[in-house]
Amino acid sequence: MKNIRFGIAGIKHFHILEFAKGMNQIPGSEFVGFYEDDEALRKTYEHEFGVKGYANLESFVDSANPEIVGVAVENAKKSEVITRLVGLGCHVLADKPLVTDLKQLDEIENSACVHDRQIGLMLLERYHAPTFTIHKMLQEGTLGALVSFIAIAPHKLKPDGRPTWMFDPGLYGGVLNDLAIHNIDIATWLWNDLPVSVTASEGCLRFKQFDGFTDHAGVFLEFADTSTAMIRVDWMTPEMFPSHGDGRQFYEATEGTIEVIAAPDIHTLGQGTIQFDSWKDTRKRLTPIAPEVTLYKEFVNLCRGQNEAILQPADGFRSTRITLYARHAAATGKKVDLRGKL
Repeated sequence: MKNIRFGIAGIKHFHILEFAKGMNQIPGSEFVGFYEDDEALRKTYEHEFGVKGYANLESFVDSANPEIVGVAVENAKKSEVITRLVGLGCHVLADKPLVTDLKQLDEIENSACVHDRQIGLMLLERYHAPTFTIHKMLQEGTLGALVSFIAIAPHKLKPDGRPTWMFDPGLYGGVLNDLAIHNIDIATWLWNDLPVSVTASEGCLRFKQFDGFTDHAGVFLEFADTSTAMIRVDWMTPEMFPSHGDGRQFYEATEGTIEVIAAPDIHTLGQGTIQFDSWKDTRKRLTPIAPEVTLYKEFVNLCRGQNEAILQPADGFRSTRITLYARHAAATGKKVDLRGKL
């Protein structure tokens, strides 16, 4: 197999550093350069990465010739950058959220089809050991059928350390779009089905100094069999709290219940504890089992023509679409019927 030439377009969010780390861990990978239009960021990361930074996207692609590009420009600018990269022949793996509106999503999906390129999304929680373990238990029938999934994902905002674009509603796109997509995606994966409707709310009660900013949101998904998913995301964790956020996941199924507790931080939910209460036995603490492959390696495999992956590009598109309809539900105060829309 030939070497994997990868690069980055935009370093506007630190999540893209996870992409660089994950790609660098793949044998035969080569970090060939990056694009960043902010001169100060470009100089900083040229020194940190040890590769050339480019102020122009086309110059970056022409000179560095990357096969796969990780994207983390401002949220509202991702659609334009991704479609340009795909048109130049690159596969793309983007930080979430993928886009900020449905028109952008349609453009990206069409671009992937026209140019026969992969456009993936960094929805890492499918690869977290507790989530992967629970999915396996559902597949094997150990839990029976899911009745309810409740996810709580609080975060610290620490606004002094955030880039200014995050407080521009036109560029950021809201807390619901930014944070809720992870658990929306988990819900579709665990159910192996699509929700039939979504209700949501989004607002700002703490950080009112930022005009148009949203600091909390809730999403309610309904499935055809009357099972439900409830998702809570926010920027409400106090700065003095000992971790970035105290994440929790609760699962109710016909054969028992599960609680996943972040250990001790939402950033380490992948190493969280699993408490399983079965209808047939006393409480057990389960050992999470991680998948043998990473999201990054599977994305490379997809780009090289393989078909199997825990997370397919189509999953990212679909979860993004559900999330955007949730934003519409929050904006209108009305339930959105998703049948025929996904």
